[in-house]
Formats: sequence, structure tokens, C-alpha cells
Amino acid sequence: MGALFVYALAMGLLEAVVVLYLRRLLGVGVGSVLAPPSGPLWASIRGIELTRELATVVMILAVAWLGARRWRGRFGAFAFVFGVWDLAYYVFLAVFAGWPSGPLDWDLLFLIPAPWWGPVLAPSLIAVVLVAAGVRLMATPRRGRVGWLPAVTAVTGGVLLVGTFLLTTPPHFVWAAYVPSLLLFAAGLLRW
Repeated sequence: MGALFVYALAMGLLEAVVVLYLRRLLGVGVGSVLAPPSGPLWASIRGIELTRELATVVMILAVAWLGARRWRGRFGAFAFVFGVWDLAYYVFLAVFAGWPSGPLDWDLLFLIPAPWWGPVLAPSLIAVVLVAAGVRLMATPRRGRVGWLPAVTAVTGGVLLVGTFLLTTPPHFVWAAYVPSLLLFAAGLLRW
């Protein structure tokens, strides 16, 4: 698990640096944008940026595959690395740029399949759940199938969480939809 942690920290550092460079190139201050970047430079790199986001997920999947032998452990490794990476990303942004200044600062979180919006606290709470579930899944590698109720609960909560981000229009985050979705996601994932 130590190597996975170091990898996730390094990915969080790299992601923060890339985002800072992109924002400087695009002339956008960190944390100051509540819309996807625009203009000719953004138009020319939009496809590259979407590919970078996809490559990040592929890299996490690949290291998770290498980090465990069974599907349960691999899923746990994926959850752990994804969660640590996301938390490290915000920590390194705070170190390098002084942002986020607080947990309720808004961020453009992801661009696939459409822009995801939310306060930094929202993805950070999900990341904490992912780290906890990842540690649990890697520490207790058991054989057999995942129970259908935890699986359905986690998947339902996850889909609802994604919907919450996709349907949010800044500066109004739908906490009333987010909180029960997060609780469903966590309850299912932590029982796997």
C-alpha cells in the first residue's frame, strides 16, 4: 500500500502543476473561473485536455491492476489511489497557489462527459470514502462474489453523485441531493 500511496501523491502533485500551467497559459486565475475556459487557445487544446483527464484515469486503473492480484484488491487499489490523488491535488494547489482558501471554494472538477461543478468539499468527501473503502478492500481480500445489496447501493449512490455534479449550476450546489447520494455510496462501498 505504501507504493500506491507514493504513486497517488506524485500524481496529485503532477495534476496540480499541470492545472496551474494550463490556467496561466489560458490567463485564468486559480479558482476564479466558474465556466470552462474559452478562447482560441482553449479551443486548440480542449481535445488534449479531455485526453489528459482520460489518461489520468487509465493510469490509476493500470497501477491498481498491478497493485493487487484479485478483483476486490484491484478495485480497492483503484479507490485508494483515486482518493489519495484527489486529496493530494487540492493540498498541492493550496501549497503552490494558496487555493483553495476554504472547503467551499468552487471548482471545475472534471470535463468528461460534460463539466462537473462543485465546492472542493464535495469531491474531497468522496475521496475520503474512496480511501477508507480502498484500505478496507485491500486489507481484507476475500474470495467470492460481492453481495448484490452493497453493490446496488454503491452503484446507485455513485450514479446519483455524478448526476449531482453534472446538474449543478454554479454557484448553487445541490447539497440536498449530494448528501444522501454520498451516504448511499459510502454505505454500499464500505460493505463490499
